[in-house]
Amino acid sequence: MKQGTIELVFFALIFLSLQLWWIRMTIKNGRTGEVDKWGQKTNKQKPNDLEKAKQDLEKLFRS
Repeated sequence: MKQGTIELVFFALIFLSLQLWWIRMTIKNGRTGEVDKWGQKTNKQKPNDLEKAKQDLEKLFRS
């Protein structure tokens, strides 16, 4: 065996495993709807406190 063959095989296996993980997560996220960067489902119907405060301030500035 030539020098560096084992390292190349090792990196190829890591690369393939990351590609499979990426494809699996892409398919999973497509089925479950929108998710945030931590993989948790986002709930668009319930505005968070920051969004509510922003809307309240916008109402004050408009009037």
